[in-house]
Amino acid sequence: MQQEKKAGEGEPAKGASDKQAAGAGKPVSRRRPDRPFIPFIGFEDVIARCGHVEKFGLLPDGKDRFRKDRRKKVTDRDCKACREKKQQEEQEAADQRRAEKERKKADGGEQKPRRAKSPGREPGRLPDGSQFEVRYDAAKQLWNGTLTIPTPGGEPLSFTKSGSGLFPLLAALDKLYRGSLS
Repeated sequence: MQQEKKAGEGEPAKGASDKQAAGAGKPVSRRRPDRPFIPFIGFEDVIARCGHVEKFGLLPDGKDRFRKDRRKKVTDRDCKACREKKQQEEQEAADQRRAEKERKKADGGEQKPRRAKSPGREPGRLPDGSQFEVRYDAAKQLWNGTLTIPTPGGEPLSFTKSGSGLFPLLAALDKLYRGSLS
């Protein structure tokens, strides 16, 4: 007994996208399949932003409620040829930048030398157990701070300083300590 094929079996679903039906390489239609196609009844010459003349399609009067907006869109942008030319120029510029980047990478990857994080800053850490003690004096609008560094001999080294900013004060105390080492 042969089974009859039910409607829709083996065919793409009715709601399947146009991309699936058209294939990957073909452009996809933007027209909605559930609406009938209304052809243009005439064309009008409109000046685009670039100064070139573009054809503007006219729909029947009762069917074109967005005519004013469509016309504004055509007049507010460049013509199709100018848009394609601009896109081509941008693509060529991007390709050129990409090629330049690849060429620099192939030449040995010479990079600009990095500058130091901040001038005069000494690399390295403070010894284990170092302590910063800071206190803000609102009357004088100053930070007062002390850096205490433990030493192997037993008596810790202390450095004291004042400043208007907290982080510059901490950096100055660190600099005092490092200056005592040399």
